[in-house]
Amino acid sequence: MSLAEIPSRLEHALRTADRGVVVLAVDGLSSDVAKQSWLSASVSTLSSTVPSTSATAWLTALTGVPADVHRVPGTVYRNGSGLVHAINGSPVIPDLPTVLERHGATVLARELDLLEGTWAQALLRGCNRVPAPPRHKLTAQAEDPPLLVANVVADLDKALPDARFLWTYVNIDDHVHRNGYDESVHEAMLRLDAHASRWAAQGWTVVAHSDHGLVPVDPDPELVEAWDAIVREECVIPSGGAARTRWLYPKPDRLEAVFDRVATTLGAAATVHHATDLGLPQPEAGPVVAVAASPRFPIPDPSAKFEHGGLSRDEIDVPFAMWQA
Repeated sequence: MSLAEIPSRLEHALRTADRGVVVLAVDGLSSDVAKQSWLSASVSTLSSTVPSTSATAWLTALTGVPADVHRVPGTVYRNGSGLVHAINGSPVIPDLPTVLERHGATVLARELDLLEGTWAQALLRGCNRVPAPPRHKLTAQAEDPPLLVANVVADLDKALPDARFLWTYVNIDDHVHRNGYDESVHEAMLRLDAHASRWAAQGWTVVAHSDHGLVPVDPDPELVEAWDAIVREECVIPSGGAARTRWLYPKPDRLEAVFDRVATTLGAAATVHHATDLGLPQPEAGPVVAVAASPRFPIPDPSAKFEHGGLSRDEIDVPFAMWQA
C-alpha cells in the first residue's frame, strides 16, 4: 500500500461523502505519532516513496504515479546537464493531472503557495487557491505546532461553506527537523483530531495523510568530509538525493570503483545500491546510491537534528486517516 493510492482513495471518498471531503496534508508526520494522536480516526499505514522526501512524495500522492513516471526522484537531481533543486528550482515535470485538478479542489496551500518553481505549480495547478498568509506569519506558526493548527482550522472553517473538496497543507516538518516529535507536536495533532471529528459530525468526510516521517541524526564529520572528497575526486557534478538517501554521478569509467569506495568508506553507516535496483529513474538519479543505516550517515546539512529520505520504518511508514460521522 503506497502513497500512489491516495488519488483513488480520495475519489472514492468524494463519491460517497455526504457533504464533501476535507484533506489534511500533514508534512513530516510519522505513522506512529499519528496513531498516538488521531484517536477518533480510523488510521492505517501507507508506504512513502524512495527517497522518503516531500518533493517526490507529494507529487506521487497527488498524481498517483511513481518517481520513474513523474521524474522527480528526490530533492536534488540531474535535470539536463546539471543539478536542479526540485522545490526551489524549475525542473521540467511531465504534464500529469492531479486529483485536485480533476475535481476542482479548493486549496489552502500555505507555504506551497509562496513557492515559484515548477514543482509547486505541478501540484496546485487548476485549483481554487485560498491566498496564503504572509511569510513571516507562516514562519512563526511553523515554530509553534498548536498555533499552526489553530490557524489552519480557522482558515478551513472560513472556506468550508463554499466548497465540496478542500485540501490544506499542514507544515509540521520544519518544527520536527529542529525538535523532533516533542510534546507540542502531539498536542497539535490531538487538537487536529478534535476538529476533524467536529467536521465529520457536520457531514464532512475528513482525510489526513503524510509524506514521510523523520528520525534523529548525528552525522559523523569524518564521513561528511570523506563523502565530499569522493565527489571532488570521482564525480562529474555534485551529489544529489534527499538527506538520508544520496547519490553520486561518477566519471564514466569510475562507476564500479566509486561504488566500492563508497561502500568501504561509509561502512556500517550506509547501504550502497545501484539506482536501478531502487527503481530510481536515470539519468536524473546518480547510478551509485547510498542509503543511511545509522545516525552517523553524512547528510547534506550536518546541523539538522532530525532528517528523512531513508528507508527505515520510521521514515517510510506514513499514516492515512479518515474521520466519518
